Amino acid sequence: MAAANIIDISEDTFELEVVNYSLEVPVVLDLWAPWCISCRVQSRDLAKLAHEADGGFRLARVNVDDQPKLATRLKVQQLPAVKAFVDGRVVAEVTGVLSEQNLRLLIDRVLPKAGNLLLEKGKSLMLLGDLAGAEEALTQYVYESHGDPAGLLALARALLWQGRGHDAYAILNSFPSSSEFKTAKNLLPLAKAYASFDSLPQMSANPLEAAYRNSLRLARSGKIEMALDGFLDILRQDKHFHDGQLHEIYLALLEVLGEAYPSVRQYRDDLSNVLF
Repeated sequence: MAAANIIDISEDTFELEVVNYSLEVPVVLDLWAPWCISCRVQSRDLAKLAHEADGGFRLARVNVDDQPKLATRLKVQQLPAVKAFVDGRVVAEVTGVLSEQNLRLLIDRVLPKAGNLLLEKGKSLMLLGDLAGAEEALTQYVYESHGDPAGLLALARALLWQGRGHDAYAILNSFPSSSEFKTAKNLLPLAKAYASFDSLPQMSANPLEAAYRNSLRLARSGKIEMALDGFLDILRQDKHFHDGQLHEIYLALLEVLGEAYPSVRQYRDDLSNVLF
């Protein structure tokens, strides 16, 4: 194995050897100190996995005692700590001691996989309207990738597109820390609204409440654009309908469709025109 796959990092070399290098190959950052006994075990296990990967990822080691400024920059508050970089950004991070098995799972999540084709297949099938096929591909991808956040997020979108609020909520409410975490939380209001749909009053003296229930019914049945049109009509009359929750549901529906969906940009512009 090339020596470059395990390297000691300083503040001066961090940008080049970690951030920039991760644009080509995942970089796992091992943060340790000589006085940290548990670090010795974890560093040994990480080195073992780096040797096994044979260039699949780079192991970059930082002695926080020697590099206090870099440790501060990386917000290290507990040792041992591991941060994984892909495409110049942190995609996973943990503190404390992990077993070798859990270290393997962490690294497996960030390594490029042939199974990524399943993820792209699932996303494409969603755009083509084959939601059952998308769910099948994404479920398989999540299983094979040991819960990759990108796969979990795409699967939650597929479930929401089918109106399955309870199933989507189960994924989104316990979503792992990752770059997809914020988007997952943005989808939660929609999952909650779907899950509580059956408890909404069947009849209401307020016409906006009736319109809301009807539009939510349309969204749950997969007629998302019709639902968005209905929600826009409500927001034109009451920008703060349901204390702003409708605004959150509207944005969540756009996340379900995804930025590649042809009408999403127009619906974002329509919302801006209504609110501002």
